[in-house]
Amino acid sequence: MFPRTVKTALVNMLRDEIVRGTFEPGERLRLEDLAQRFEVSTMPIREALSTLESEGLVTIQPHRGAQVTRFTADEIRELYEMRAALEELATVKAVPNLTEEDFARLDALVAEMEHPQGQFDMARFSQNNMEFHRIIYDRAHRPHLAAQIRDLRYRVQHYLHKHLESTNYSLSGNAEHQRLLDLMRAGKAGEAGKEMHHHILSTGLKIADIMDMEEAARPASKGRTRRASG
Repeated sequence: MFPRTVKTALVNMLRDEIVRGTFEPGERLRLEDLAQRFEVSTMPIREALSTLESEGLVTIQPHRGAQVTRFTADEIRELYEMRAALEELATVKAVPNLTEEDFARLDALVAEMEHPQGQFDMARFSQNNMEFHRIIYDRAHRPHLAAQIRDLRYRVQHYLHKHLESTNYSLSGNAEHQRLLDLMRAGKAGEAGKEMHHHILSTGLKIADIMDMEEAARPASKGRTRRASG
């Protein structure tokens, strides 16, 4: 077993690169290439990929090796349905625990996510968006619930990044952030939970619909399947 600190660092770096799209869905993850890239042996790379497989970000097949998991449009719908249900619950539980300091930070994040037309910074928006949601589900004080939400967010984050502009998410999504924030500040936990459910699910359905259209527009090719064959 490789030292935990090295393995953890590799897991975090690989996860971040998958989420940001450095490695595309379906892309092969070759042990030797990754070992050279991160200047380690193949053993900690193998262990890190095994951890990412348990998170659903990597698929490992016998005799074929590892690849970034590719989700179908229907799988994206399912994952966002799960996210919507869990984040609704987290929001309901969080509302009574949110402090004035939390609301000040949430206000600041919503303001930072506003941007003039044509000046969209995807990396900055994504970081602020993730922090906005993290504050809420952390205040639910349900660590197992928060862990499940994080795992689901990791799985779909690349698809959100890829379709941020085409779904107009940065504008419509931030308006939903403001409505959600207003409901939470008013102490309306149930309504805030429903708004969170709508916010998450509507985004996922838009992404899945775009994926369906892209699939329909792609020329048919022999042997092509909906999940990457490597």
